[in-house]
Amino acid sequence: MLELVVVLAVMGILLAIAVPTYSKYAQRAYRADAIRVLLAVAGCQERVRLVSGFYDTSLCIDHEPVESYRFRLEPAQDSAAERFTVFAEPLHTPGNSCGTLSLDHTGMRGISLKDSSATACWSGR
Repeated sequence: MLELVVVLAVMGILLAIAVPTYSKYAQRAYRADAIRVLLAVAGCQERVRLVSGFYDTSLCIDHEPVESYRFRLEPAQDSAAERFTVFAEPLHTPGNSCGTLSLDHTGMRGISLKDSSATACWSGR
């Protein structure tokens, strides 16, 4: 009986270490997907501007879904915009230390939570 209690205690300790580590790993993976989409949208907007001379924020936002983020372009639905900003808003905020990620027409990367570093949240990109 004592051996069973020891085994259960060891399993409990291992789970207490593994679950938060996995949650952080999953959060980084979702953030990497969001960054990939942000960069793809910005690249698409630059191609649109190359052809037409303006950004068209009604285009380029259709992409494969990312599980934990919602995307939007501002100014919304403007076919002759001089600038744009694309946002990735987290759907599940617990454990998200960066908040909303943003990327504008100048390449400026941002985050909404000031407690974190933009460089760390953008994974050095």
